[in-house]
Amino acid sequence: MRPNYLLILASIFSLSATCQKDLPAEDIHAGLITGKKKSLIAYSSRDRSFTMETVAKTAKLSDIPGFVTIEGQILQSTLVPARQTSQHHSPGPARMTPAREQEILTNYMNYELGYYKKKLKQKYTGLQTEWVTIKDRLFLIWYFDMPKDYKLVSRQLYFSTLFSGQILDLNAPVFKMDQFARARGILNRLARSLKTYDNAIDLAALGRQANR
Repeated sequence: MRPNYLLILASIFSLSATCQKDLPAEDIHAGLITGKKKSLIAYSSRDRSFTMETVAKTAKLSDIPGFVTIEGQILQSTLVPARQTSQHHSPGPARMTPAREQEILTNYMNYELGYYKKKLKQKYTGLQTEWVTIKDRLFLIWYFDMPKDYKLVSRQLYFSTLFSGQILDLNAPVFKMDQFARARGILNRLARSLKTYDNAIDLAALGRQANR
């Protein structure tokens, strides 16, 4: 890819990256651990960590920082503090109910859509939302179409869930409409493999284990 094309892609693919100025000083994007038989999208910090598993031969780092490519589909996994999505309630576990989860995730989606429309001046259409429970975890699946005259991406797809006071967001930009089902299938498989931890995990050890 040409450098200017990379800059364009990087500027539109990540809605969550716009919040970086308010995030902890650690990297908010999960990384890729490649192995012989399987690869992991993994993130670790002192208070929270997660992994998602995919077939090794289909996974590689993207040319765009923060993104990986799986089965030819570019995607990213991002953590965003849930506290930014509501001004009136704490996202702590004492208050967490299914209705509260839906409220936090809906507020997050609307926050990101507002930035997308007002700041990036992208007039998206056809917003669709679905509530899906995957392995006992509630996900908000949302997607929308890009303007017809937009040449790079046809649709944006997101799987968003709550994890340790954060929004865990999976995003896949869909280049052509006939690739949407495949992109959704990839995100669904990643979501089904999600493992979360309330402590740091040893990413180096996971890398060694994946390459045995």
